[in-house]
Amino acid sequence: MRFACLLADGFEDIEALGTTALLRRAGFEIDFISVYNEKTVKGSYNTVVTDLKKIKNLVVDNYDGLFLPGGKAAYLLRENETVKKVVKDFYNQKKWMLAICAAPTILGMMNLMDGVKYISYPGTEKQMGKAIRIEEKAVSDGKFITGKSAGSVYDFVFEIIRRINGEKALQEFKENIKY
Repeated sequence: MRFACLLADGFEDIEALGTTALLRRAGFEIDFISVYNEKTVKGSYNTVVTDLKKIKNLVVDNYDGLFLPGGKAAYLLRENETVKKVVKDFYNQKKWMLAICAAPTILGMMNLMDGVKYISYPGTEKQMGKAIRIEEKAVSDGKFITGKSAGSVYDFVFEIIRRINGEKALQEFKENIKY
């Protein structure tokens, strides 16, 4: 499985990089995509990412899904017209949609999650349209998998692995990392 991870300055370091590290360990491919076509982006805690592809070169057909980490960048991404177009393209092609912390609001404000169960950072409920909030660390519904916050990265990753690769793969992964 291959995912595009949209990054801009202010992404939440643990959510983007922790999730990516764990998913890569589970055999997923994650490409970092620069929303503003920059050579580097800096996380909320000054972690610099340099291994970036440019959003202008993104081909949705090359991916199984989209990964949106939270942090301050999520608030910028949800106002960006290029991001909205990319998100809509992934959604229309029924690709997996992974979002954690404030990032589900990108989907919520586009009304893509109406009637869908989700979790996001506390206080973001008003930006979620008619989505159905479930108070868990990670929630999946259809092709949407959401996580609550930086503190729920493991739960988020476990739910991604379970939903996409199955319960057996999740148990093997947990054993592999000695969880």
